[in-house]
Amino acid sequence: MPKVSVIMPAYNAVSYLEESVNSLKNQIFTDWELLLVDDCSKDETASLAKKIASTDSRIQFIAKEKNSGSADTRNTGIKLAKGEFIAFLDADDLWEPDFLEKMIPFMEESKAPFSFASYRIIDEDGFEFCEPFLVKSKKYSYRDLLHYNRVGLLTAIYHVPSVGKKFFDPSLKSLRDDYALWLDILRDGKIAYANSEILARYRVRRGAATSNKKKVMLAHFRMLKNRENISAVYALILTLIHGIMGLRKYRNK
Repeated sequence: MPKVSVIMPAYNAVSYLEESVNSLKNQIFTDWELLLVDDCSKDETASLAKKIASTDSRIQFIAKEKNSGSADTRNTGIKLAKGEFIAFLDADDLWEPDFLEKMIPFMEESKAPFSFASYRIIDEDGFEFCEPFLVKSKKYSYRDLLHYNRVGLLTAIYHVPSVGKKFFDPSLKSLRDDYALWLDILRDGKIAYANSEILARYRVRRGAATSNKKKVMLAHFRMLKNRENISAVYALILTLIHGIMGLRKYRNK
């Protein structure tokens, strides 16, 4: 059984898929499996993913029969995962070569059920156009994360024996479903451990920080109010805080 199961959903990701997979294959830590799940891409993503999987026995390619969004696609991978730890790497993001080498011992030494790290922000061409998103090396509770989500999906890892297999909520329509999962993990008193080292690169389109902001903030508000059973006033306050902090996250270099 692999130590780490890496979940990678892919949809029309042919431009970046190979680079992202290579950032996993180039890891110093080699005891992993990759669940590469194609969500009925309309480009050549599926054929490329199948080709990549044929070159490495640690990579399992799964082709879905129906497009259903990133949450359900990640869940498909989680269901098949065999690892002690579950990590997430999207088909356009990148890990530094020492990501797993740093994060797995970090979790084992601290007996962390859930962890995350700092990361850089890059554009379509790999250029770092924002200041890195930095987290402090400390412990975060459910309440801490409720006030502001510091967890970048591409750095998140959870320990299956400690928390069980946790799944994304497809009903959220791939909006704030990652944040909801982190809250699910921490809700019963579990603690998230942050590693301040910059260990990954998150790819984003220029201007994406403000595009569809109204839609995202509405989804954030509804998730907090309906799923976390928070009063409308408190949910609104937290949503505004997240919106302001989200804009600050994309400070130009």
